Amino acid sequence: MYKNIKKILEENNIEYDEIEHEVSTSCEDSKELRENAWLEWLGSKNLVFHCKEKFYMIVTHADKRINAKRFKKEFGSKNIRFANAEEIKEQIDGTIGCIPSFGFSNTEIPIFVDSEIFEHEYFMFNPDDATKTIRIKTWDLNFIFNGLENPVKYFLWWEETMDIIEE
Repeated sequence: MYKNIKKILEENNIEYDEIEHEVSTSCEDSKELRENAWLEWLGSKNLVFHCKEKFYMIVTHADKRINAKRFKKEFGSKNIRFANAEEIKEQIDGTIGCIPSFGFSNTEIPIFVDSEIFEHEYFMFNPDDATKTIRIKTWDLNFIFNGLENPVKYFLWWEETMDIIEE
């Protein structure tokens, strides 16, 4: 997946920074590593949900708490859960703790993107390698999402609800 991510970036002439660091297996680890390396940019949280025998990718920023129940209306079910490590490996060939925002071969999995990401200049994510972080401009991230075969929907959190933005 790492090679595919680099290929997407290079084929689209997207400038990026790649940072090598100690192993990071959680959002908290990544945040600490970024702060220690003066990387004060928006880190990512990429989650996979399971609902009604389907899987969904959620892309947001590392500090945001995600409540799966807020997606129940969009997913059409009350039974929503986080995908387990085996399911993530099977669905996107990814690893919990360093799931990337894009670059996986499953073009069927819908991607839900938190629109708040685009209020920041840069976005950082692990490219399915717990020792690497890639930083790109959010404008370029949006460009990548618009070019994916995956269905992509943008969402906004409100205090008690979530709105899906059709784009």
